[in-house]
Amino acid sequence: MMEASDQALQRIDAALGDTPVSSAEEAIADIRNAVGNLPEGFQYSVYDETGRLRYSSVPEAVGIQVSDREYFRKLRDGQQVVISPQLKERLSGEQVFVVARRINRGGTFHGAASIAIPTRAMDEFWLLLELGPRSTVSVIRSDGWLVARHPQLPETIDLGDTPLFTQYLPASPSGFYHNTASIADGLSRIVGYRKVELWPLVALVGIERGEALGFFWRSLRDGMLIGVPLMGLLIGGMFWILRLLRADVGKRVALEHALERNNFLMREIHHRVKNNLQAVSSLVRLQPLPHERKEDMVRRIAAMVAVHEQIYGADQFEQVDVAPYLERLVREVAEGFRGHVMIETQIEPLSIGPDHAMPLGLLVNEVVTNAFKHAFADRTSGRLGVRLSVEDRRARLVIEDDGPGYSTAERRGMGSRLIDGFVAQLDGTLDIDTRDGTKFVVTFPVC
Repeated sequence: MMEASDQALQRIDAALGDTPVSSAEEAIADIRNAVGNLPEGFQYSVYDETGRLRYSSVPEAVGIQVSDREYFRKLRDGQQVVISPQLKERLSGEQVFVVARRINRGGTFHGAASIAIPTRAMDEFWLLLELGPRSTVSVIRSDGWLVARHPQLPETIDLGDTPLFTQYLPASPSGFYHNTASIADGLSRIVGYRKVELWPLVALVGIERGEALGFFWRSLRDGMLIGVPLMGLLIGGMFWILRLLRADVGKRVALEHALERNNFLMREIHHRVKNNLQAVSSLVRLQPLPHERKEDMVRRIAAMVAVHEQIYGADQFEQVDVAPYLERLVREVAEGFRGHVMIETQIEPLSIGPDHAMPLGLLVNEVVTNAFKHAFADRTSGRLGVRLSVEDRRARLVIEDDGPGYSTAERRGMGSRLIDGFVAQLDGTLDIDTRDGTKFVVTFPVC
């Protein structure tokens, strides 16, 4: 939403041209064409250098003056883009927040273009999350001022002195904590927070303690119910696009928009799956299980999360780039153990389908974890090598350590069964050499 609003403001700036902000009818038409169809309730405005309203998507807003607004003063003083805290819209009295961009001409402040977004836009996010009736979703500026919240508050509040800003955000850009009493409504919640990339905002979700486990089970169920129809919708949309392309070349623009929508749906599918897996990982950490079992489960879930992040982050839905994926897995496993182990990786460029990337990542995660748990358990140093080479459409994965080795007759544990299962999913073969350490060699076809 923030990126789309900023792009719309840039298009307004471009539509105004090099002339001063004026009320010419053709300029108004240009601005409307530049913005296009805004979501319901969004309002765009253009103000001159004095703060007087010149153009607006609401015709009856003539005469509005914003020179006293904080966001306008900041733009006038030199900031390029400003996000306001929650404020009351002067015409309708509705609670909104404003994304505003400075208009410069020849290096001089020339006015401001803004989009007012109703804070009730948070209601849709809250409904999609289904966290429970006493849950909250919020966006807060990095200086502590509330931007938007569900449920809505009658006016903005300053959270700059709360533990979120005094204790948790300085320590980590994301995480969760237990809030004993919200300053907005006094309820006790588990709060998750994360800084928004590229924007001076912090996103928060608060789940009432009693609803936390209910949210976990609903997320698992609803993730499956939503994922299958979305996949069907995507496949149907792709066939529809192909038919339109063959039928009429003149509809190319419409087809491009449809394709963009389908790509969005695919990214949304992988993003939702990643979020659900991260929710599972967080709740696993909260369960009263032995520490080692929890860490093993979390690492396996992290390997699955990494596949989906690699897919939607690169917009490559049919192929996964193996090199950065495996480098990340090895690094994250190593960070979870103490000691000074020298890690050597030689991974040739390789792209494989998601159906093979998942078992490959889980296989590497399992073998590398076993190495740290057994080969380096009683040592402060060691060497671990991970190599992947490709020849004649067959890949060869080698993972070796300089540990004490072990007897292959002892391979009866869960980890060994998982390794064998992942190798089978790759249609590969596994060889283990326990002389001078332990060496796993997996050979599998490249599809």
